[in-house]
Amino acid sequence: MKPLRTYTLLNNLASSLVNPFISFFTASYGISGVLLAMTTSASIAFPGIVQFLLTNLWIKAKKSIILGTLTVGILWLTLGLLQIYNSFMVLLYIGVNIAIGIINFGWLLILDKISETSRGRILASFNFYSTIGGLIATFITGFIVKDSLSLMRYFFITSGIIYIVNSYIISKSDIDVEYPGSKIRLNDEIKKFFIISFLFTFVWSTAWPLFPLAQVYKFHMNELQIAIIDVIGGVSTLSLSHLIGRLVDKFRTRIMFFGRMALATFPLAYALSPSVNYIYLAYIISGFTNSASISYTAFIFDNSTKEEKKSSIALYNLINGISALTGSSISSIIFSFISATVGIVTAINLMLLSIGILRIITSFLYLRIKELHRRDTNLIKS
Repeated sequence: MKPLRTYTLLNNLASSLVNPFISFFTASYGISGVLLAMTTSASIAFPGIVQFLLTNLWIKAKKSIILGTLTVGILWLTLGLLQIYNSFMVLLYIGVNIAIGIINFGWLLILDKISETSRGRILASFNFYSTIGGLIATFITGFIVKDSLSLMRYFFITSGIIYIVNSYIISKSDIDVEYPGSKIRLNDEIKKFFIISFLFTFVWSTAWPLFPLAQVYKFHMNELQIAIIDVIGGVSTLSLSHLIGRLVDKFRTRIMFFGRMALATFPLAYALSPSVNYIYLAYIISGFTNSASISYTAFIFDNSTKEEKKSSIALYNLINGISALTGSSISSIIFSFISATVGIVTAINLMLLSIGILRIITSFLYLRIKELHRRDTNLIKS
């Protein structure tokens, strides 16, 4: 169990040193258009696609985690040592997220096994404190780098070294799971939910490539300000996660609806705020939106048989991944046309304002699954 705890701590630390800054960093180096869209959606799109592909294969969990972690480490180390700050950086970051998809799949298999004992609760508690450590690491990165983006190379290198060391640490774990693969099975309730999820995620993701552009060109932020935003969101999430978790079981459909509607806060804040201080206030809401995310996977679990669960989650991740990649890419293309006419900042404001309204409108689709929530109370939890 000790290697799993250490692995969790170091993974959160290594990720927190670089991931909160990558979209801002990419935009700051002049990368825009579809490449920026791929960067902003990579953490959703590529792990989801990879996990779906893995459901059809025979997998050994520990080996997947070791290879994935080692690959992430090598890619971050390469990025830092060679200072690849052009379009190839985007390709390396996509590779990072493909490897993370492999890690996550193996990790989910292991967590499914250890959750049958008290060790699962111990690991969850440890993950809580390691997340706090990750937020501190994010703040330290932002505080040191600020406007000196060239200093990020040292954090890329540090993150890479930590991942490589972590691949050795997890190899010492005595917990492993073999996964034989499974076929996709869906019922009508899940299909309807997937259609709604695809539509909302498409709208949701259209704002992602615009956020780093707003940070760079409208608010002229530095990495310390990016770190503060991430820390505010993280602290808010830690504060609300247990409360929202309890509410999900009682008011699932309402939490799903309000969780999606509240996501309109962020594009509206970036569009309407006169200064970064208002952005800080807006990210207090992320504690609710992040915590509400458990309601969507809970819905899938409660409306799926034991045989359907893994394949349903994998397909859900795939659908969200494809939708996110498509939405962010189309948004970037539209932005390039609008900004050429009215200017960058005006285009950012117009598009984010429109996206905020669209997020509110599409969130109402989740109210259509109220009857499914009533039915799941009659299902046997397995």
